[in-house]
Amino acid sequence: MNFKKIILLSFAIFPLLGFAQSVPYRIEGKVNPTYHGRFIKLIYTPNNGTKKVDSTQINEGEFVFTGQLNRPTAAKITLGSEDQGDRIDLFLSDGTVRVNAKDSIRYANINGTELAATYEKLAKVLRPLDDDFMSKFLLIKTMPEGEAKKAYTTKMLADLDAYGRQRREIVHRFVLENPSSYVSLYLLDKGSPGKLMNYEATNPYYAKLSKTLKETPLGKEFGERLMASKGALTGEKYIDFVSTTPEGTKLSLKEVLSKNKYTLVDFWASWCGPCRKENPNVVKAFDAFKDKGFTVLSVSLDDNAAKWKEAIEKDGMPWYHVSSLMGWKEPAAALYGIRAIPQNVLVDAQGKIVATNLRAETLYNKIESLLN
Repeated sequence: MNFKKIILLSFAIFPLLGFAQSVPYRIEGKVNPTYHGRFIKLIYTPNNGTKKVDSTQINEGEFVFTGQLNRPTAAKITLGSEDQGDRIDLFLSDGTVRVNAKDSIRYANINGTELAATYEKLAKVLRPLDDDFMSKFLLIKTMPEGEAKKAYTTKMLADLDAYGRQRREIVHRFVLENPSSYVSLYLLDKGSPGKLMNYEATNPYYAKLSKTLKETPLGKEFGERLMASKGALTGEKYIDFVSTTPEGTKLSLKEVLSKNKYTLVDFWASWCGPCRKENPNVVKAFDAFKDKGFTVLSVSLDDNAAKWKEAIEKDGMPWYHVSSLMGWKEPAAALYGIRAIPQNVLVDAQGKIVATNLRAETLYNKIESLLN
């Protein structure tokens, strides 16, 4: 590699490696002169988790924000609140971001740093989706109490799943198209906060990121969280158990495994809201792959036989079911260290646990990849 290429490579990775220490950011804004005298806010959350709010006064249609960052982050400038009013999101990093709004800030032109420009490509796709859902969601606050509000709230909870799925698909596509951008790493991290990290859903995209990104402070932290989310059971041998079917007969996990290529051992209960919400996703996967060697063995943590059987029928779950009707003292759950539900483990015909905690489209995609 010649000297010129080395210099170019150094400048390419400097914006990433440089964020091990604090660096300055700057926002230069131009807005409609009629905004003169109004205060505009900058809102963002540094990696320490404490939200930061700054404000400055617009002077003859111009404003400036300056500050220090220890790593790049998304932010929002607004004339209202964080979720309402004239506002727009942008990406802060080392350098100057320029915001030019002829009228509404919502439709401002944003450029300046490379990361700000890259983030803006994605933001233009996400903003209409986010705004549409948020406007519908905020409508709940203005509705009077009653049956209409309850019905609307129920519908919005269902729409939330579709919105989340669509948003994830857009972000994941962006990550695959921009594997060397810090924005991709940032979005993966923000999409998997705390204990919500799911290895099977996230690793395919993290694996595509550049080595340089993975060596940044955020990249290392994210990688460690990702591996921790994989779960101690993945790769281990299954643990057999025998429990009771709704008909009162005994059924072992070993017996189910012997008849199928892959078995999802799904821990749930009729009283568990998130479990009932997830059941349609399990039904979808079962219907799609039941003729290719996939089945489900649901282990219920119920203690009421009638409610357990009623939920099975109502949710349309035509696969294997067992329960000792001992609630949280369910012996099968104890064998697998289940302390919260829903949870599941996917076991192959040889008895090896190949994945854990599969949800929504991740469950479907995992089964599809294994059987096709």
